Amino acid sequence: MTKTRTITGWLFDLYPSREGITLWLVDRDGAKYRCHDGFDPWFYMHIPEADEERVGAIVRLFPFRVSLDRTVRREIYTNDEWNVLRVTVHDTLHLKDVVRRLEPHFPHFVFFDSDISPQQLYLYRTGLFPLAFAEYTLDEEGRLISWNLDDDPGALEYQLPPLVTMTLKNVPDFVSPKYRKTHQLEVGYDGRTYALENEDPAEVIASLNRHLTRCDPDIIMTEFGDAVLLPMLTRIAAQEEIPLALNRDPSAGYFTTGETSYFAYGKIVHKDGAFELAGRWHLDTENSFMMGEASLDGVAEIARLTQLPVQHQSRSTIGSALSSMQLSWASRHGYLIPAKKREPEEFKSASTLLLADRGGLIFQPVMGFHEQIAEMDFVSMYPTIMVRHNISPETVNCRCCRNRAVPELGYTICERREGIVPATLRTVVSKRASYKKMKKALKRTGDEQWKLYDRRQNALKWMLVTCFGYLGYKNARFGRIEAHESVNAFSREAILRAKEIAEERGYRFIHAIVDCMWLWKEGATESDYESLAVEVRESVGMDISLEGIYNWILFPSSKMDPRIPTANRYVGWYANNEIKIRGIEVRRRDTPVFIKRLQGEMLQIFGAAATVAELEELIPAALAKAGEAISLLRSGTANPLELVIRRHLTREPEEYTTNTASAGAAKALDEAGVHLAPGEMVEYIIVDLSGKKKPAKALPVPLYESAEGYDIETYTDMALKAVETLLLPFGYDVGKLREVFGCSLQKKKRQAASGSEGQGSLFDS
Repeated sequence: MTKTRTITGWLFDLYPSREGITLWLVDRDGAKYRCHDGFDPWFYMHIPEADEERVGAIVRLFPFRVSLDRTVRREIYTNDEWNVLRVTVHDTLHLKDVVRRLEPHFPHFVFFDSDISPQQLYLYRTGLFPLAFAEYTLDEEGRLISWNLDDDPGALEYQLPPLVTMTLKNVPDFVSPKYRKTHQLEVGYDGRTYALENEDPAEVIASLNRHLTRCDPDIIMTEFGDAVLLPMLTRIAAQEEIPLALNRDPSAGYFTTGETSYFAYGKIVHKDGAFELAGRWHLDTENSFMMGEASLDGVAEIARLTQLPVQHQSRSTIGSALSSMQLSWASRHGYLIPAKKREPEEFKSASTLLLADRGGLIFQPVMGFHEQIAEMDFVSMYPTIMVRHNISPETVNCRCCRNRAVPELGYTICERREGIVPATLRTVVSKRASYKKMKKALKRTGDEQWKLYDRRQNALKWMLVTCFGYLGYKNARFGRIEAHESVNAFSREAILRAKEIAEERGYRFIHAIVDCMWLWKEGATESDYESLAVEVRESVGMDISLEGIYNWILFPSSKMDPRIPTANRYVGWYANNEIKIRGIEVRRRDTPVFIKRLQGEMLQIFGAAATVAELEELIPAALAKAGEAISLLRSGTANPLELVIRRHLTREPEEYTTNTASAGAAKALDEAGVHLAPGEMVEYIIVDLSGKKKPAKALPVPLYESAEGYDIETYTDMALKAVETLLLPFGYDVGKLREVFGCSLQKKKRQAASGSEGQGSLFDS
């Protein structure tokens, strides 16, 4: 009789191996167990039976076993049953190889389920998910033979396993590791930090191994670990011929991918390659959007829903996470998953294009300061529209229904089957709404547990934000532009109807951006706005909430023309003493720290004002605070590290033809042996933007020396523009501010610290 044992705990990690799929389990005491499941992945080909013999002839030449059989699956757009060839690969490590060898012989549109990783296929087909709590039964050979799930990815209350974390980073940390030519390591665990400094690289590796053995971490947390640190350590270990104990599973290798740069939403984005471990998690905080936005709690929340292994999920785009949920749904419901997008845009007349090719409604705000303005937001407007109206690529303009459900456009929406998009979004919309309520209730009582629910809802927020854009993304396999247009049409109708209701009730419409609007009515109270929200909700059919009432709010002018407002830049103080900032200098990532602090201190002063009149009385105090900063800046003694400017590169350094500060800094780094790819951030300090006094307009941080000084006039101009953003409605433009602060361009410039005198050291901070 076969002996078995049952482990009650969590599914921690999984990856393909010779045994099929290797899994790691963690029990309540933190003990780890390695097991395996003999999974054989498969994919489908939609080809005539006559071509089946050709496939058989090809796979018989492979040095590994592949079997073929016929089965029936559904095509998602037509909902028709197709007779397809199932190609089963009896070695998970060769799944990609089989697809790669078959692709040259057949067109891309015959392949289905062929570009999904084995571990994803395993989770989709078993119903398991990362961090699933269950009773797992293993046989005496360590094979997973059964499980009894006591968990659900849609659960609101769940626990994570007890995990041990080690931090690993380069020191010193005043510049990005990408700029460094030498490396010193800092290891942290159990509340202590250890410095690994030795001229002998072999001793550094040996010391790291000792710490890995002593700590036995479940998570190795790094900064730039994917791009720099772990590749460097493995390279040194190979050169010194010393085994490196990064993996908990010594029989497995590392799972790595290359870096990429791609164009998305109007800009070049750079993504470092991945460096994933076996039996441990490597989480790179600098290569994970979700870690930055929602920490480990958010990554775990998304991984449970998407069925992407945690290491992979932490590095994935939100679009990939959303796509994984759709792939899982399609797999469970017997639909074929196209390897590439198959549905082209339908033909449209010119009149239809004029109606359809529009986004959400954005109004121009009433420029300047306002008081007692209420902000009302539709809750998850676009995802709610998709769920409520069943908008999905296969349901819009379906073959079976003849309604004209989409406003303005007259597109039909299927009434006979639920679409893949609303089916997968419903849980996300519901969970986020619940987390927000739980967070609000706990925060009111002072229970610190509200932070956990805030991190979870924040992670889900980004999935909901992305789902709309992904619906119209040209490469989304379940994307379709007509579905994207339909959502916009419903959103326009909703905001216009809300505007009409508000104005009928005597509210003045100040501004609106797609799913939120700003209103004013003399003497209106919070309960008045809540009543308005109920009426809008009943009329439009979507939840709308009162975000808050502002003591004051500023809609500043455009940077290009002070007579024109901008829709997405504003700042205001709520009556509950919280501030909301969008688009101005203190919120922007490319603004130097010095300028951010200047504007932030002014806003703190204005926070004491309950009305615009009180705010105006505080202008002298704000000007005095700004004057202190500008005086320090013009003295030449400001800390240069607080003047660092960060810009994304849009091309390779050698491809720049104009001598901008960013281009010059990138080229200087390239010449020094540090190459930055398009989409990566270059960090520099402007030393002479005119280019008349110094050969370089700007110097990258690693090549900067304190004796270089900084361009006083350029940074002064930045500071003045930040002040102008807040004070222009009161007549303080840059010209007047120069007079106020005594830094007119016509005056003789003060002596800049071109030498060492009066200049702060780069390392002072």
